[in-house]
Amino acid sequence: MTKSFWHEVYYSDLQSPYALLVVPLAFLAWRAAVPTDESRATVPDAARFVSGLTLFFAVATLIDPLSTGPLLRTELLEDSFATTLIPFFFVLLGDLRVLWLAIGVARPERGLIRNLGWALGTALIVPVLAGVGYEITRWFVPDLHGQVLWMIHEFGFFVLCLFLSRVWVPLNLRYEPTRASFLRALFGFSAAYYALWLIADLFIVVGDLDLGWAIRIVPNQLYYSFWVPFAYWRFFSETSGKAVR
Repeated sequence: MTKSFWHEVYYSDLQSPYALLVVPLAFLAWRAAVPTDESRATVPDAARFVSGLTLFFAVATLIDPLSTGPLLRTELLEDSFATTLIPFFFVLLGDLRVLWLAIGVARPERGLIRNLGWALGTALIVPVLAGVGYEITRWFVPDLHGQVLWMIHEFGFFVLCLFLSRVWVPLNLRYEPTRASFLRALFGFSAAYYALWLIADLFIVVGDLDLGWAIRIVPNQLYYSFWVPFAYWRFFSETSGKAVR
């Protein structure tokens, strides 16, 4: 095995996009065959929202690795601004889904657009701070590793998930334990893949270890393949037969 074995695996078409498409396709096939039983919703008044949003993001999950992989390698786009714009859009979309789902379950009465505004505003905090922090650091370290930008973002969203789970949820859902439990699970799952990405990048940047690329494959699967099924099945896990309100 060469030193760059896992690096080559990571950047192979097998790892992305193909391995990232299997579970989302299976999930969509399952959703097509099995209608959502809204009576099993953990939070009944958010059932239709969660059902629709997870379906939307299951499709978006298929588009993401295809757009940021094979599409960007086409002759038309490979040297264009799209190589920056498209990945940024999908990174933002990936963070947005966590926050939009969270606020939609926490406060469904506020409406779709208002909750989207909150989610988008909150989602932009991390990439803006990451970009500013990266550029400031480059003033002092001109040859700064490019992966550090992603590391700042990974650390930032990890901290945001911890803050929302440990501070925001108790403050806003103190008397709604069912909603709070779902949101903590959602933020915990999201914090897990960001923590793994950060650990992997520390191996790559600080330790110059090929192992980091192997570790990175795990959070990729959590992020692309399993986030939507986890959110859906965690939400529609009640067995008490409650009716949708």
